[in-house]
Amino acid sequence: MGEQDLKINSYIAGLVHKFLPKHEETIHSGLFLMSSKQKDFNIFDWYFNGYSVISETVSSYLRHMCCNKTVEFTNNGIYSLAENQTIISSEELDHAIKQVENSLLDYKSSIDIIREAEKLFSSA
Repeated sequence: MGEQDLKINSYIAGLVHKFLPKHEETIHSGLFLMSSKQKDFNIFDWYFNGYSVISETVSSYLRHMCCNKTVEFTNNGIYSLAENQTIISSEELDHAIKQVENSLLDYKSSIDIIREAEKLFSSA
């Protein structure tokens, strides 16, 4: 796994940990907002092909994280970090959670994140 893949996985885990989203749009939107604030973080194709490509790319990461037991989809319909996951070290996860909290500090809920991401995307 490359450094960028590890970073994306860590940030997804950080978003899952922080917001426990009931749908993937919170994760997509949160990553989109974070990428707008961090110059060293981007996901290929975001600005070239539109928001749907963001969804497909991040959904692919989420599926992979579910398959390797890093993230679970609970009976309540919520993504959660698996208790015994071994893919993301506690140090990487702690760093990602701090980055998520710092980048998304002003947002109180997942709907705030989604609205702001949609506004930013449509103005780009």
